Amino acid sequence: VDLLVCVAMGVDMFDCVYPARTARFGVALSDGGNMQLKQNRFKNDLCPIEADCGCPTCKNFSRAYLHVLAAKEQTGARLITIHNIAYMMRLMKRAREAIFE
Repeated sequence: VDLLVCVAMGVDMFDCVYPARTARFGVALSDGGNMQLKQNRFKNDLCPIEADCGCPTCKNFSRAYLHVLAAKEQTGARLITIHNIAYMMRLMKRAREAIFE
């Protein structure tokens, strides 16, 4: 992730719209890479975006449900944004912990 490269270079402030902007296009952030939830491969996927994520979106909604919402409803973008913000918070927490080690 480019954010980690920036952290390594000493950057400590980032564009706050990234999680929401990517979510508007049906993209969920994850350690395995960006997930394009609008793609048909998620149509029947009953897993959460990330199994180990404790955000309300991952606790309550499947990729299949988000696939439907991301294509047609603003609610989908909001739910994915919730996940993306939680992901960014975890990512930056891990970066801070790595700096202190």
